[in-house]
Amino acid sequence: MHLKSLTLRGFKSFASATTLRFEPGITCVVGPNGSGKSNVVDALSWVMGEQGAKNLRGGKMDDVIFAGTSKRQALGRAEVTLTIDNTDGAIPVDYTEVTISRTLFRTGGSEYAVNGTPARLLDIQELLNDSGLGKEMHVIVGQGRLDAILHADPIERRSFIEEAAGVLKHRRRKDKAVRKLTGLQTNLDRLSDLRTELNRQLGPLGRQAEAAQKAATVQATLRDSTARLLADDTVRLQSSLASTASAGGEDGGDRISDLEHRRSRTEERLQEIESRLGTLDSELEYLRTAESRTQTQIVGAKGIAQRAEDKRAHLLSEVASLGRRESKSPEELRSQAEHHREELGTAETAVEESAAALDRSQMRKEELALALKKADDEVKAAQLAITEAIKNRSALQSKHSQARERISDLTARIEANRTEIDTASARIAERREELATAEAAVEGVEAGESELDTEYESANEAATSLETELEGLRAQKAKTASELASAQARAEALSLGTALEADLEDILNADLPGVGSAVTERLSVATGFEMAVAAALSNTVSGVLVDSGQVALTVLDHLGEDTNVHLTIPAGAGSRGGAAGKSSAGKGANPTAETMAKSRALPTLTGSADGKSTVRWLTEVVSSDVPELTQLLNAALETVVCVDDAGSALSVIDSHPELTAVTIHGEIVTATRVSRARTASGTRLASQTALEETQASISELQTAHSGVETDIDRVAAKLTEAKTVAAAALEKLHSSDAAIMAAGEEVSRITSDITTAQTRLQRAKDNEVELATRLETAERDARTAESALAGAGDVEEVVDTTDRDELSRQVSQSSEDVIETRISHKAATDRARFLSDRVDSLLRQAAAEESAREQTQRTIARKKRSAASAVLIVETAQNATALAETTVTELASQIQVLVEERGQMREEKGHLGEELGTTRTELQRLKDAAAEAELAKERFRLKLEEIENRAGEETGLSLERLVELYGPHTPVPAFGEDEEERPYVRAEVEKRHKQATAALKRIGTVNPLALEEYEALKERHQFLEKQITDIETSRKDLMKLVDEVDRHVERVFAEAYADTAREFEDIFSRLFPGGEGSLSLTDPDDMLTTGVDVHARPAGKKVKRLSLLSGGERSLVAVAMLVAIFKARPSPFYVMDEVEAALDDLNLSRLLTVFEELQDSSQLIVITHQKRTMEIADALYGVTMHGDGVSKVISQRIP
Repeated sequence: MHLKSLTLRGFKSFASATTLRFEPGITCVVGPNGSGKSNVVDALSWVMGEQGAKNLRGGKMDDVIFAGTSKRQALGRAEVTLTIDNTDGAIPVDYTEVTISRTLFRTGGSEYAVNGTPARLLDIQELLNDSGLGKEMHVIVGQGRLDAILHADPIERRSFIEEAAGVLKHRRRKDKAVRKLTGLQTNLDRLSDLRTELNRQLGPLGRQAEAAQKAATVQATLRDSTARLLADDTVRLQSSLASTASAGGEDGGDRISDLEHRRSRTEERLQEIESRLGTLDSELEYLRTAESRTQTQIVGAKGIAQRAEDKRAHLLSEVASLGRRESKSPEELRSQAEHHREELGTAETAVEESAAALDRSQMRKEELALALKKADDEVKAAQLAITEAIKNRSALQSKHSQARERISDLTARIEANRTEIDTASARIAERREELATAEAAVEGVEAGESELDTEYESANEAATSLETELEGLRAQKAKTASELASAQARAEALSLGTALEADLEDILNADLPGVGSAVTERLSVATGFEMAVAAALSNTVSGVLVDSGQVALTVLDHLGEDTNVHLTIPAGAGSRGGAAGKSSAGKGANPTAETMAKSRALPTLTGSADGKSTVRWLTEVVSSDVPELTQLLNAALETVVCVDDAGSALSVIDSHPELTAVTIHGEIVTATRVSRARTASGTRLASQTALEETQASISELQTAHSGVETDIDRVAAKLTEAKTVAAAALEKLHSSDAAIMAAGEEVSRITSDITTAQTRLQRAKDNEVELATRLETAERDARTAESALAGAGDVEEVVDTTDRDELSRQVSQSSEDVIETRISHKAATDRARFLSDRVDSLLRQAAAEESAREQTQRTIARKKRSAASAVLIVETAQNATALAETTVTELASQIQVLVEERGQMREEKGHLGEELGTTRTELQRLKDAAAEAELAKERFRLKLEEIENRAGEETGLSLERLVELYGPHTPVPAFGEDEEERPYVRAEVEKRHKQATAALKRIGTVNPLALEEYEALKERHQFLEKQITDIETSRKDLMKLVDEVDRHVERVFAEAYADTAREFEDIFSRLFPGGEGSLSLTDPDDMLTTGVDVHARPAGKKVKRLSLLSGGERSLVAVAMLVAIFKARPSPFYVMDEVEAALDDLNLSRLLTVFEELQDSSQLIVITHQKRTMEIADALYGVTMHGDGVSKVISQRIP
């Protein structure tokens, strides 16, 4: 597997699409500073999922999009495509090539794709993780990355090894599983609290459901009896309605039918008369219109006759005018045409002569032009020969000058080189003396380092101890906060169980005078005895405190008869009101529960070693802050004792039959009865007690939480102070380190200067030989050029052009002659064309004149014929006028007949109108009588409608369906086990209806949703049990997964660390001959969390910290760390950006040897300025940037 190609579009300085193609081996990317070399590294990191803008040398992510320059506009997106050769299947996909692309839009959108298919960032990371490339990108070593690697903490160094070993994805799986475990535990705690509360609510709600079931049975009986009574009423009303309808008069109906028939006949005759009158009016209108139209035609015919007479006179006048027309004769026109034809012959002869002259002038011009071209070629050849001779002479002079200049330059350089040799020798001797002084200074500064180390380590340990203490307090705070939240959730759930019943809420919310609070709110019951107190007090504990009996009656009147409540009047209150009761209570006449308990002896259980441990007076476990209520409790519970179970209760009653025994579960045992009374009040008392305990616990937890916060603030203050002390010690240590580093750097600088001076000395000596050889060559070239220049003679630089100028003048003169001849020829041609056109025009005019004279004769004949036709039109119009006058006389006679018929019709219409009025009066009288009968039937219908409305509201059935299902013909069903089906008897059904109504009233208010709520609560409880089981199972599975991941990570990391440590020692010994370097674990006993420390000591130095190394040494140590990881767990490729920039020649040689070893197993892409690094490359890419601010690349394959 290796990188195959990288395509950048709009990424940073690569505005245009740029593709870099890679092959296995070492590829170097070179170029000037700022040309965009490192942008190639950023593009690789970015396309493989880098999310940090700072890691890409930017402030925000859209900085990677080309921002534009003065010569090129900014782009709207950046796209990078990376193609990986997967022939070896290192990436687990079924492709030999994997193409990863990433696109970022300036609007903020981002896209990933794998082989053209859209993908997520997580998909890219998982794909790369499988091939040993994690999100830490240890295979890409960018600028400044080396120092960051060296200064990484032990955990970060561990992450480098883990990423190379491919276990980071397993750690992410573990972290995800741990987060799920935390969430599962929280959910499990919540579900457990909820299950506890559901268990408490199931009992009371079950009893409510039982009451609701009984009420449903009574309601079914009531609904059936109501439906049967309504069906019986319906049948009776329908029978009465049918009787009323049959009693209606049939004779009245026949008489109404006859009158309506007569009225219809009369109305039809009237309509016929109206129709005939309309027809007569239309015919009269038509005849009168025809008469008017005929009169108009008479007038029109007379007008036509007059116009025809006028037209005839006009035509005869035009015939006379045409006979007097004058114009030229055709013969005169043809004579003029013949004269112009003779002039045309003369003009054509002139055209021919001018054409011959034009041909002669053009031939003369062409001959002179050919002679001029030949003369120009000869002049150009002569000038070219002169130019070539001048060029050769200039070249010889230039060569001679250059040779002399090189001789001067080489002579000066030889002198300068000799000076450089002397200077370098003197500098080497001087710097060797300085080196001895600097090494002595290093040893002096390192002597005081141990004491500063001890001081810093002591301060740091104190700060670490306080941090551990602070973390413990914060964990305690989080635990307290969690317990507080759980207690608050429990209190919220318990508050729902203490809610009062609806009737009690109505009483308390009514704001009635003399009404206090609920009894349960003023009681304090010992934990575990709630059910016993509720059973013993029965209705008292579920009631409301009122001041007097009169107030109680007022409350009952306010609530009405459909409620079921209990009102408690405290001891000392009476019918006179609350004042008397309070006065009596204030005297302290009644003893307290404690006094009464002490004045009486408790019964002892048979066979009990300690009777008082199982039997107690009930007044000992219940109390109240209301004195009157305390007296009431003492009176009600004076003879009541509480025991643990029913057997103990029977034992007490056997020995003390005058007492009442109550168990903690709510069973009541007396000498005459045994009962169990579990009420909602008992549940509410238990919830109230639990709520008070929970609230007390919340108060304690809040106090503890505040205490922990105070401790955290105290320890945090101490930690700040300790960190200040440690920082001061560290500052001193840094100052010492800086001094040691400065001294060490001075030693390194002096050593480097000596090495540089030695290199320059050797280079100067080598140059001296080379310069001598080049000087000898330059002198030889100068002598050769001087000999050649002497052999070249003088050059004639001017060409004679006299003959050529004369030919040019003759060509110009011949051109003028051609132009004059062409003008003469054009004038002759235009004269001939004009005469030809004139001849044709005169001939056409002669022919047109002959045609016009023939047309005039035809027009005269046509107009004479039109005048004769006008005479016939005058005669026809006179005949039509006579015929129209006869038609007008006939139309007047027909109009008179129709007017007489219309008068008769109008008379008959009047008689029929009177007859129709009489018929309508009689018909209305009969209809009023029928309406009275219909009104009686409507009353029955209204009653039926009322019953139908009641049936719809009370039963939801229509009348037809009601009678069908519940009519008197259907038997009455049995609702009880002892009943049987029997026929319908109204009296029995009415009695049953009253009984059901009374029974429902006795049951009182029930929760109609109790059955559904109970089933829903039960189902929810079962669901919670199942969920808790599933969560516990999931928790066990996740714990197994975490253990498996831990074992795998521990094994893989241990192997990878051992290999990396071995390789680091080998690489360090090669990069630092004679030095010592190793890796160690911060906590070898815990391979899951241990960090990795780096120890490095170059030869001849006694440094303990990496920060004291020189810049080049730090770079080499970081490279050694990375290369050890690379060799221990090879990756397909590595990218290094100027990692060797700080190295001298010797260390660079060692590093390049390591690069060549890495080349055998991995692909290397190196960004470099070093010439020696380029020499080991298999291919070079050059990156350049011109004035447009856009990076471009060129490539060169090195054989």
